[in-house]
Amino acid sequence: MLKRIAAKPAAPAFLYLVACVGLLAGYPVSVALAQPDMSCPEATVQQRPTQWIRRGSSWVGSDLQNITRAMQPQIAARQDKLLSFIRQAYPEPRGLEARQGTSINTDHHSLYEKRPNGPLRYTVRVMFHHYWCFRGKPEVSGETGTRIEMHANFLYKFMREVGYQLPNGQEIYYMPKQVGTLKGYPVYSTHPDDRDRKRESILILPDQRLPVRAVSREEVVRLFQATLRNMLAENEETTKVLEASLKESEAYAARIEFKTEAERQKYINGNRQSVERGRQKREASAREWRENIDRLETMLTAMTPAERSTQAVLGEPYGLMMNQRGQGTFAEQAAFPYSRPVVTHDLAYGSSKLPRPAVQFIHLQMTYETAPDMVAKRAMMSQFLEKVDLDGLRGMLELPPTP
Repeated sequence: MLKRIAAKPAAPAFLYLVACVGLLAGYPVSVALAQPDMSCPEATVQQRPTQWIRRGSSWVGSDLQNITRAMQPQIAARQDKLLSFIRQAYPEPRGLEARQGTSINTDHHSLYEKRPNGPLRYTVRVMFHHYWCFRGKPEVSGETGTRIEMHANFLYKFMREVGYQLPNGQEIYYMPKQVGTLKGYPVYSTHPDDRDRKRESILILPDQRLPVRAVSREEVVRLFQATLRNMLAENEETTKVLEASLKESEAYAARIEFKTEAERQKYINGNRQSVERGRQKREASAREWRENIDRLETMLTAMTPAERSTQAVLGEPYGLMMNQRGQGTFAEQAAFPYSRPVVTHDLAYGSSKLPRPAVQFIHLQMTYETAPDMVAKRAMMSQFLEKVDLDGLRGMLELPPTP
């Protein structure tokens, strides 16, 4: 954010010099002292009343053909209802421009949707841009770090990726930390230690069951073994490619002219040595990977059935996979202060008996700035957190018919 420096009331020294010279010469002299610009008081700008602004909607993804014409007004009506909860909690923006928009997320490959004809995922979003004084006039900021979003039926940025996938292609994630409660609902955060910006989430669910499931220690061991085997396969493929390239380079060297035969042999030997050094390094890596595959198998064999099914807790996953010092066991992983339980999306969550636009759960996501100069944004979030009707949001959830 730009820092504005008010003009000092004291006149520059050279103006006094001009005044003194003028008085000595007998001329009347008037020196104007610079005064602070009060045409745009910050306190007034921070209380500037504004109107809600609608910024349209967007569709994201490649599954648009599966959204029928009849679904579109059903989605729009639910999005308007979701937006109304934000407006009700903060009906009269002050010092802010509240830009509301909607989107539909349909790409089955971008996040976690693996079920055909599963619940549709869509979002409402309000971006809050603050006003500030620029050259004596109120101006709205071009960017903002404060927004309130509601995601129907998906967990957009609710949790951070670990960086590994289960055999079916699902990503695994660190379960976010619960940092408090709001009106009886748990508040989660993926970045609980951020100072000037909060990133918090609340899940509005029909019951206590979360739309994620625990990833067990056995699943983690198996996916690490699969990762190492993939690395071995890629390693072998690299060796084959480089050896084929070496043969091509030697054939090329046999065709072209060199000044001397010694130079030709030097060229060939240089390429051979380079490929051989790379092969030796890759073979050393391959030995380490094979050893870790065996180590992980031994680790798994030593576990009781209960230990195998225990939810994995990770802080340095690569260190567990590669047996790095102080990181090679689940006990050591759990000891890191930043370690988190590992989860993945529960593909069995929700009901297929409901229409696809139905709201089966809501992810309320709040990202907001808390720096001292963000006066209007801090006031907005304080009011929103006080007034938001979470039970009313829960009333929007649609349940399958009882048998």
